[in-house]
Amino acid sequence: MDYHLNSSHKVFVFDFDGTLLNSEVRVGPRTFEALKILKEQGHTIILCSGRMYASMLYIINNFLPFLKGYAYIVAYNGGYIVNNKGELIFEKGLEKEVAIECVEFLRQLNVHRHIYINDELISEVDDQEIRDYSKHAFVEYKLVDDLVETIKSSEHPTLKILAICEPDRLDEIQSFAEKKFEGRINIMKSFSSYLDFMPFGVSKGEALKILAEIYNFNVEEAYVFGDSQNDIDMLRISKNSFAMGNAEKEVKEAASYVIPSNDEDGVAYALEKILCDDGNNVNF
Repeated sequence: MDYHLNSSHKVFVFDFDGTLLNSEVRVGPRTFEALKILKEQGHTIILCSGRMYASMLYIINNFLPFLKGYAYIVAYNGGYIVNNKGELIFEKGLEKEVAIECVEFLRQLNVHRHIYINDELISEVDDQEIRDYSKHAFVEYKLVDDLVETIKSSEHPTLKILAICEPDRLDEIQSFAEKKFEGRINIMKSFSSYLDFMPFGVSKGEALKILAEIYNFNVEEAYVFGDSQNDIDMLRISKNSFAMGNAEKEVKEAASYVIPSNDEDGVAYALEKILCDDGNNVNF
């Protein structure tokens, strides 16, 4: 239900991969039960991922079915926000010319690239990267002859472009791309081998600000959980932010607290402390 939060309701924000999901891309039983308690107590739950919307729905329906029709969903790192009634309340894609330039840039580097349009996963090469990514996302992919022509002819915006390659090379590509597309694209990692290219100004943190304005809650008081570079800005805006034990150093430095890893049910560990009788004075 939509409501203005009162003092008894807390807002909880969860990244998916590396946070709620363990390394087997599943939700551990302890974390499952902790999330059920959040819902039963009427707290607001926001699921915030770099994944496409269809991929997030698959995970909710199959691993967290009690959150269907309850949680708010932030997909594409903040470029696509859906309320708990299934209504799209925000969408922002890359400018067409910038998206085309980005695809051509990645082609020149001979790195795997795919795009997302109208919540479809689209590639111009049927390589191992797209097959593995499709399996990881629980979403089928669509093959086209030319990503540039697909972008040009589409009535829908390109929500995100993803590059995939080995981590060391990806660091070099990120550094190069940030200079080339400064002020035009937001670029950040969602995995050590995934580099996300999003519309400028789009991020998980900005998405939380949008939701906070609509539903009248203080984003600084929200309990925010994440593990990757694309979680840093939303971790920084809350005084109740939690980096997973499996997070890299820069992510941990952005958070208020560091908790056990995703394979140790770190989210459940934190929730059990937060929801205890003296939850406002918990030491982590």
